[in-house]
Amino acid sequence: MLLKERIAWLALAAAVAVTAVGCYDNNSGRTEVGPGVNFKLPAFPETGDNTVQVFTEMHYQPSYRIQEGPRILPPEDSVPVTGREIRYTSLEEYADLSVPQAAKENYDHEATRKLYETNCQVCHGPGLRGDGPILPFMTRGPFPADLTLDLTQSSSDGELFGFITGGGRQGLSTILRGRPSASPMPEFGKLLPENDRWALVQFLRSAP
Repeated sequence: MLLKERIAWLALAAAVAVTAVGCYDNNSGRTEVGPGVNFKLPAFPETGDNTVQVFTEMHYQPSYRIQEGPRILPPEDSVPVTGREIRYTSLEEYADLSVPQAAKENYDHEATRKLYETNCQVCHGPGLRGDGPILPFMTRGPFPADLTLDLTQSSSDGELFGFITGGGRQGLSTILRGRPSASPMPEFGKLLPENDRWALVQFLRSAP
């Protein structure tokens, strides 16, 4: 038996013995045996990758691990070190936007084609005509738009960016009214970086 396993078994035995005569918290290791007798035993958290915490130094104490709930998220209004994307409150504000110069200079058509195939083609189809493989399984609208007609010929670059960001016309319209989107199209503002969404705008413009 390995030393670590022996320590774990001894710790478990000690915890069992203490619980018979005192109070033991298996999550923190805090133990009370009678009045004024307090000490710590190894902790045995119920969840997480490390089910047995043998050591009591600070860096070994029970804590939230990566991807372990509850998730500790940053404050609601915190700003990432890379800067925060500007939020727009109306379709008119989106309409006034144009493709940033940096997005034009860094545009890679083939890389963006793969981005489209991964995120958009299932609904909008390989030819952008709204006939993707998901269409036969949709029982109610809004149905995928024909991107060669419905949007690209009647919308500005900024509006296209807004539709991609907010989940189509319906999704963006709902979000701008302060309500959660019910659109079947995802809000790619939550899924793709700003530069990728501008690249998709340019990809749609290049479509036949």
